[in-house]
Parts: sequence; C-alpha cells; structure tokens
Amino acid sequence: MQIEYHSKEKSPESSPKRKITQISVQKKNPHRRSIFLDGEFSFGLNDEIVAKYNLRVGSELEDADLPQILRKEEALKAKDAALNYLSVRARSRKEIVDKLTQKGYDRNIVAQVADDLEAVGLVNDLEFSRAWVKERLQIRPRGRRMLGQELWQKGIAKEVAEKTIQEAFEKLDEGQLATELLKKRLSRYQGLEKNKAKRRMTDFLLQRGFDWETVKEALTAIWEEKEIDES
Repeated sequence: MQIEYHSKEKSPESSPKRKITQISVQKKNPHRRSIFLDGEFSFGLNDEIVAKYNLRVGSELEDADLPQILRKEEALKAKDAALNYLSVRARSRKEIVDKLTQKGYDRNIVAQVADDLEAVGLVNDLEFSRAWVKERLQIRPRGRRMLGQELWQKGIAKEVAEKTIQEAFEKLDEGQLATELLKKRLSRYQGLEKNKAKRRMTDFLLQRGFDWETVKEALTAIWEEKEIDES
C-alpha cells in the first residue's frame, strides 16, 4: 500500500524544497491531518507523524524527505490495521503477516510490524497455540493430528505445535476423548448392522483427526459397554 502525494509540476530550475502552506484536520478522522505543499493538497498524515517530524505551516520539506515521511505513515497505518485485526481475537504471526500483505502493505513494513507486536507480547505463537488448542478441545474436540494440521495452517512452527499439543494431552486421555465423542452420537448408529456402524464411527473419528490406534480403542470401549443395539 503505497501512499502517494500530489503536487503541481516544477520547472527544472525550481528549488527541491516544498513549503507547507496548510495543515488541516480531516473531517472523517480528527487524528489525521491533510498536508498542503505549495498551495495544493499533497497527502494525509496521522497527527503522530506530524508531531514526530515537527511539521508546521511555513516549514520547508526537501523532496528527498518525503519518501521517508510517507513510509513512516504507511508503517503506522499497517500497525493500526494489525491492532484492529487483533482486537477480534488473538492471531498467529502468520495470520498478521498474511492480513497486512493482502491489504497491500510493503513486505518489509509488514515484517517490522510483526516483529514489533511480538516484542511487546501482542503476538505470541506459543500462547496463541495454547489458546487455540484449548478452545478447540472444549468446543469441538478433535485428535492430535487435526490439531497439528490446524496449527500448521496458522503458520505455527512444528516444534511449537508439538509442545502445545503435548501439553494439552498430558491430563487428557485421547482415547477417552474419542469414546466420549462417540457416546454423544450413539443415536445415529442405533439399529445399524454392526460392521456398518463401526465403519461410520471409524470415518467420523478419522475425520476428527484421531489416529488408528485411538479409533480402535474408542470402538472397543463402545462395544464392550454394549451401548449400541446390534441388529
């Protein structure tokens, strides 16, 4: 997302400096200022940038200074966009990077924003992973494999994902989790021929990311408890 400025054409003999002739508050956002150079609107800036560069009516700007000022403005806008994205829920670094990239921000600025957010703890892939796995297991339980796939899609490093999942299952029996899931769905299998019921149960658990050993353990538990009627 490149911020452009507008100005009238200058002759080759004209000075490379441009005078700020007006700074006005923008109607839609009181924290932004419209900057006029040599009598014409050139670009908008956040008031933080205006203060940082001590921009005032009557000040002169070198043409060479403008790209740096506009880049600072772009970086601030990218940061604001990231904070707005984070206000909905926690995000992984990859999610932040992907979102800002989709919005058209320069990749170097995107990387810097992500670094800054990590530095202050607003982006933390380990904490994000823990929260993500905890929520998934509470709302829509699934196996280790699917959790790993989801974290991978979120850009979480393999070692971080493995650590998070291992922590989550230290006090949680995956086989028992799969069994409880099946128990909640038993009405769907009542009256089915045994092998057909088992195939459907197996497919369901595999789709939820449980491995073969866990699936077999859950099926054995269900049939041993005789909680399903065989026809």
